[in-house]
Amino acid sequence: MIRRTTVLVALAVITASCAPADASRDAAVPEAVLDGDSLTVRISGEDDELRLLGINAPERDECWADEARAALADAIDGAALVIEGDKRDRFGRRLGYLSADGTDVAGLLIHDGHAIAMSSAHPRRDDYIDLEWRAFTAERGMWARDACGPPLPAHGVAVLDVEYDAPGPDGDNPNGEWVRIINRGDATELTDWGVRDESSVHRYRFPDAFVIAAGAEVRILSGCGVDTPETLHWCADGPVWNNGGDSAMLIDPLGNVVSWFRYFP
Repeated sequence: MIRRTTVLVALAVITASCAPADASRDAAVPEAVLDGDSLTVRISGEDDELRLLGINAPERDECWADEARAALADAIDGAALVIEGDKRDRFGRRLGYLSADGTDVAGLLIHDGHAIAMSSAHPRRDDYIDLEWRAFTAERGMWARDACGPPLPAHGVAVLDVEYDAPGPDGDNPNGEWVRIINRGDATELTDWGVRDESSVHRYRFPDAFVIAAGAEVRILSGCGVDTPETLHWCADGPVWNNGGDSAMLIDPLGNVVSWFRYFP
C-alpha cells in the first residue's frame, strides 16, 4: 500500500524535477473550479482560465465528473498556487502545470483516480502514465469496478487492440482505423455499452440489441458503413485514434470502465 505522505513527496519531486527550464512561473489565486481539470485564477490582478496540462477529467455529464471537480477543489483549498507554462489551447485557455504548496495537482488527481493521463508528449507524461497505472491496478476513483454503480455480472468482453494508423492519410481512410473488441465469455448484449478514447470528444455507443457472440470479435471502424455482427461503424467526423498514442476504454451502461487499452507507436 502506498502511503499518502509518500505520494505527496513523490509528487513534489515531480513538480521540482520535471519543470522545463524556460517555463513561465506565476503565483495564482483560485477563483472558481470549473471541472476536474480546469479552473479560473487571478494572476497579477488579471483573471485567466487554466487548463491543467497532461490530464483529462470526466466531462460534466459523465460519471465521476462531480468527484473529479471536488477533488481538484480540495487539492487547492487554502494552498499557495504556482502555475508553470504559458501556452494557450484553441479555446484561449492557459495550459500549464499547477502546484499547490509544492505538490503537483494533476499528478495527485491521476494517482487518486480522478483523471486520465494523456498520451500526448509533455515533460511529465511518463510520470503521469506511471501514476495512472497505479490508480488503475488499485481500482481507485474512476477505475473502481463500481465507480458509477453496481457492475454488471461477470462477462468476458474487453478491448483487444487498436489499429490507429490507417493506410494512407487518416482523414481519407477513416475505415482503415478501428478498435477491436473480443468476447472470451458467454454471448453478451451490448445495448447502451460504449467505447471512448482519452479525449473529451470521441464517444461511441453500440447499436440497440447488439449481441457479441461467445468467443467472437467485433471491429468498430471509425468511418461510416453498413453494420454486421463482425463489423460496426463509428461514423465519426474524422480520425478517432491518435497516431502518437491514445487509450481505448470499454464502458458499461452506467459508465464503469470495463476494459482499458493504452497504446504507443
